[in-house]
Amino acid sequence: MSKEKVLPAGLPFASAGAVWFILALILPVYKVWALIVCIIAAAAVLILLSRKRAAQIAKLPPVPTVKVRAEELAKKLDVCRDQLTEQAGRLKDSSVAATVRSLAKTLDLIADEVERDPKDRNKVRKLANHYAAMLTGLTEKYIQLEAQTSAASEGENINGAMTQIREGLSGADEALKKLLDDLFSDDAMEVSADITVLEQLLKTEESENKMDFSGLDM
Repeated sequence: MSKEKVLPAGLPFASAGAVWFILALILPVYKVWALIVCIIAAAAVLILLSRKRAAQIAKLPPVPTVKVRAEELAKKLDVCRDQLTEQAGRLKDSSVAATVRSLAKTLDLIADEVERDPKDRNKVRKLANHYAAMLTGLTEKYIQLEAQTSAASEGENINGAMTQIREGLSGADEALKKLLDDLFSDDAMEVSADITVLEQLLKTEESENKMDFSGLDM
């Protein structure tokens, strides 16, 4: 269903002026009665269009506030936090499980901080919209690889993939902790090293997660 377009803000005034101009060409405005007609007609057009525009604006959905946007990002982080917590319970490697739980805890703290201070939302937008889901995807991949090794299909490729994911998750955990520190300190975050760490998550052929960091701007 197409939405009704809102009249431009200056249209009521422009239309009233146009009506005045046209009537002024037709009527003898030097006479009182003609002048009154011009004034009434222009005022009527101005009032009519202004009210119509006000009614159109009233029907528009409310514009999300900064707080609402921040809450939406926090909810996405909370979803990934819950997924990581659930995945940690399915991991056989206790060290990786501890890292994943640490990631979940850090995401939870970041979400709380963004809700507390909505101005930080821009710093976590890409984390909430992209990176957090990538972390849950890689954790799930690690769980699948663990199942393959337990099925006696262990090999160099699988071991290499698991090592890269394990190291990448650990590096990502450190990166998120730095981000959390930045949210509290409100200083400019240096992320070039952290981006390099996250890129390591994508270098394994076993990983199904793809992401291009070439145009990253944080």
